Amino acid sequence: MTAQVSAPRPASSFKLWYMAVVLCLTNAVAFVDRQSLPLLIDQIKTDLKVSDTEVSFLVGLAFIITYAGFSIPAGMLVDKFPRRAVMSAAITFWSASTVFCSFAGSFTMMLIGRLGIGAGESVGGPGSMSLVRDAFPPEKRGRAVGIWAMGANIGGAAALLLGGAILAAINDAHEATVPVFGAVRSWQLVLFCCAMITLPVALLVWTFPEPPRTGAGESGGFGDAMRFMASRWKLFGLVFLVNAVTIILVVPHGIWVPAMFGRVWQVPRPTIGFTFGLMTLFLGASSQFLAGTIMDRFEKAGIKNPIPLFGVIVTLLLFIPAVWMPLAPSVTMAWILQGVYMLVGTSLFTIGTAFVTRLAPPEIAGKVTSLHFLWMGLIGTFVGTSLYAVVSDRVFAGTGPMAMAYSLAWVAGALDVLACIGFIALLGMTTRLAQQST
Repeated sequence: MTAQVSAPRPASSFKLWYMAVVLCLTNAVAFVDRQSLPLLIDQIKTDLKVSDTEVSFLVGLAFIITYAGFSIPAGMLVDKFPRRAVMSAAITFWSASTVFCSFAGSFTMMLIGRLGIGAGESVGGPGSMSLVRDAFPPEKRGRAVGIWAMGANIGGAAALLLGGAILAAINDAHEATVPVFGAVRSWQLVLFCCAMITLPVALLVWTFPEPPRTGAGESGGFGDAMRFMASRWKLFGLVFLVNAVTIILVVPHGIWVPAMFGRVWQVPRPTIGFTFGLMTLFLGASSQFLAGTIMDRFEKAGIKNPIPLFGVIVTLLLFIPAVWMPLAPSVTMAWILQGVYMLVGTSLFTIGTAFVTRLAPPEIAGKVTSLHFLWMGLIGTFVGTSLYAVVSDRVFAGTGPMAMAYSLAWVAGALDVLACIGFIALLGMTTRLAQQST
């Protein structure tokens, strides 16, 4: 199923888990910079005199264009050069791009900054997964991926909570006076603070040793990665298909849930932001860590193909909260079910990433995982977010405020069934491949 490579060299537990924590922080600050802008949309729209369409371009498309476009070169850099150096440079670059955004006085300046953030962050996933692939043995790799994945929830929640706290501290004023800079827009202050949080992490990646590469030889080219995946096209095709379905269950679902609570239950936006932010921080992050821990326990117990097996279990558990949460009889029950959904369902991102990392040989791990993150970004940004909206607008248009609730229930329920079927198919396929290789 995977190429035979030498095992990672032994390392102390402290060094291994310290590396995992630092990689978690790199993922967290990426999501702080990535998710800070949506909180400030209305103020930016007014100050830069831009339309809703232009704002949506800044928030989504401008980021994903360079994130997707640089994903493959990022994987090549990660496989060829020292990963700490590549990641440190990338973090510095996207932090500087966020600073540039904070000084933007026009749509064009903000656009350039967002393009820079996307380009820099394209390195984070492939670099982290290459380090994990080489540093951690299989029985610890699931937890390492889970700890790294926790950063997305920590960073996303921090963007909501930190941004809200800064705005609250200045009484949500349009401007604030700060030392050195004088009077600045409140959104500029938030973006600048986010960038300052990011910059120290560029130094932290130098505080753990670079693990030796465990591949059989020199880093292969991108053609080698494509040939490797093509030789196992049925397996990789099904993995990427299942991961496309599961990312829609995680990221775009979380984008539309706050709107549903506002429309159906008239929950105030500050309450939604605070509650959803805390749930993302504690339940979402816990889901990632628990997923990695459980997969490692399965591995140590000698269970064959623990990743797709765990995927089957998660999707079975997810179905009831996925369908019931949007249709709950009370707002309290809806919040409880949303908490269950996040605790169970957020693990799907860890499962998908761990599976791809397991399949990729170390010498081309950066390239293979970069294709994975490229695929997930495109599906999550373009397809997933629009899917819930289109079903709400076209299928349930006559149901008033309940339209998004029905969309969330039907789309998430159907996708969960498809994901479960896909994981069952992967379980059977990987079992047959393992039998053929013995």
